[in-house]
Amino acid sequence: MTKAEKPYGTWPSPITAEDVAAIPGAPQWPSVVGEQTWWCAPDPATATVGLMWRGTDGVVRPVLGPGWPVGNKALGYGGRPYLATPEFAVFSRSSDQRLYLITDMPADATPPDTTAAAEPSADSPDSPDSAPEPTPLTPADPEGVTRTNYSDPILGPSGTEIWAIREVTELTEELTDPAPRTKRDVVAIPLSGAAADDPTALRVVARSHHFLSTIRLSPDRTRLAWLGWNHPAMPWETTDLMVASIVDGVAVAQARVLGGDEGGVGTQVAVAQAEWADADSLYALADPDGWWNLFRVDLAGDETAATNVFPTESECGHPIWRVGSTSFAVTDAGVVLRRSLGAETLIRWDPETGQTTDLAPDWTEFANSVSGTGTAIVAVAASPTEPSTPLRIDVASRRLTRCVERTEYPHEAWVSRPERRHVEVEGGWQVPYIYYPPTNPEYQGPSEVPPPLLIDVHGGPTSGTVATRYLNFALFTSRGYAVATVDYGGSTGYGRAYRDRLRHTWGRTDVEDSVAVARALAAAGLADPARTGIRGGSAGGWTTLAALAHSDHFACGTVYFPISDPASWYDEQTHDFESRYIHYLVGDPDQDTERFARVSPLAHAAEITAPFIMLQGLDDVICRPDQADRLVKAVEAVNPGLVRAYHRFPGEGHGFRKDETMTVCLQAELDLYASVLGA
Repeated sequence: MTKAEKPYGTWPSPITAEDVAAIPGAPQWPSVVGEQTWWCAPDPATATVGLMWRGTDGVVRPVLGPGWPVGNKALGYGGRPYLATPEFAVFSRSSDQRLYLITDMPADATPPDTTAAAEPSADSPDSPDSAPEPTPLTPADPEGVTRTNYSDPILGPSGTEIWAIREVTELTEELTDPAPRTKRDVVAIPLSGAAADDPTALRVVARSHHFLSTIRLSPDRTRLAWLGWNHPAMPWETTDLMVASIVDGVAVAQARVLGGDEGGVGTQVAVAQAEWADADSLYALADPDGWWNLFRVDLAGDETAATNVFPTESECGHPIWRVGSTSFAVTDAGVVLRRSLGAETLIRWDPETGQTTDLAPDWTEFANSVSGTGTAIVAVAASPTEPSTPLRIDVASRRLTRCVERTEYPHEAWVSRPERRHVEVEGGWQVPYIYYPPTNPEYQGPSEVPPPLLIDVHGGPTSGTVATRYLNFALFTSRGYAVATVDYGGSTGYGRAYRDRLRHTWGRTDVEDSVAVARALAAAGLADPARTGIRGGSAGGWTTLAALAHSDHFACGTVYFPISDPASWYDEQTHDFESRYIHYLVGDPDQDTERFARVSPLAHAAEITAPFIMLQGLDDVICRPDQADRLVKAVEAVNPGLVRAYHRFPGEGHGFRKDETMTVCLQAELDLYASVLGA
């Protein structure tokens, strides 16, 4: 078929904002439950997350009935919300943050009667009405007094309790620093339900640091391991791997066995995850050599010994943004772990031979949610041609099962395939990025004119990009825009030194790297430098604003729930987890005032001359609405009309969940780019 020629940015496309907004987000928190596979699945139609399971019959069903969404607010971004065993499951209900128990576990349906078509009966496993009614395990919070959540649950040593990380925040009428008001500990929760109406039935198992993650009980049930860290550090700077003996249900003789900060920059070690290898040793992902590698920590001798058993100049770990996130699992056939230097692989490492085996060669991206048991693991995987989906793998045989069958997308020919690239910047650093070329089976652009470009800036900023089949970008590329998403200095996946490029340089390094990518694509004839826009949310929204304020390379921008004023984004102006993050990103707010003023988009609002749109959730406690409000007001005071649209969404927080919200946002983006970057 011969393509018609039409200016880039004006191509008709069947992919609409409504269609993209209705697509569920990536699956989360998969786990192996006997022969079943469980995971959490976002639903944009209800703005909730459901708990799903797949049995040996290959059918995917909800575990819970309507009105039982799962999730918690641990660290502000959530933590592992459930524990499932063949006998029972415990989960956190997102609407009230309490833990609940189900004992009537789902089972495969009996083979259907193929002689007649029939609707599922009320007691069929396929019917939502047949889902078990959960019973509460934890008490409700006193109204207006405290807000409590529970995450990363495990089965306690007696088998009669659930142990979980409890986070309690005292509520105040006035906006105050959340750190002194927030406490975390490991608590024992009776499976009998005794604590549902009696908070004194909860027992504190362990207290150590201000932040906790990844609690793990040893195979002989005599020791507990967990990760902890304190303000002002973030968990990718330094964490402590703690081990304690269990005596009468309480963790005693606590000791740090790996990680920590021995005196500041250059001596910090961050442990991203730890799992028991046997009763006297742990595997842990730590970065004393600059990369998150696999260590074995031996506890049997008089002194603890930690050995890097899989040294590699690539990343096998992850930044802890969510409680209980995992990048490896210990199985009978070896350790299964993610390995990354840009593109990722999922490998099995054999502790006997040191050999590795690629378990999923057709997949290139793996979420930090690798989970498993003795013989099988499950991971959320994706690739340039595949959306995120749970994969179950029999580790010994390498037999792979896709848990959710892919549905045919009628407009697949309009979906752009990503390409990994890099550009060299000052200092010899290679800045990785992913390029999505304009893609449309019916139209092509004029040969003498390059396409308009959208630079996409990921959030975090301690996060990274993934080269996946992404319909959000296809909304733009199918209309003739190119998209490039940038792993600027500070991104994860490239070692500590690359992450630390952003230390005290936020608003400069991220902007310079984004501009460098745009210039490289323009030099290659793949982008029009006069028609280049920039977009991002949260930290990516900050970079978008900083780029508009401090460079002249971008013709427009889209800003989702940003930070605009670093001098007011700390302590009481954000949530506990990131309330001291600014010390790493910019510096001390009291001592480094000149640096804060130099990089602040709000302080340089008068220098923003390119049009942009602002999109903000009114319930956002991480990047509060006043960050967007003040920036919009300052820009409009100098350049009226420069803010092409400002949408403020009630009921939306940090990261939009409702499909109607995303429809408005994506359509506003299309309108902006058509008016500014179009032919």
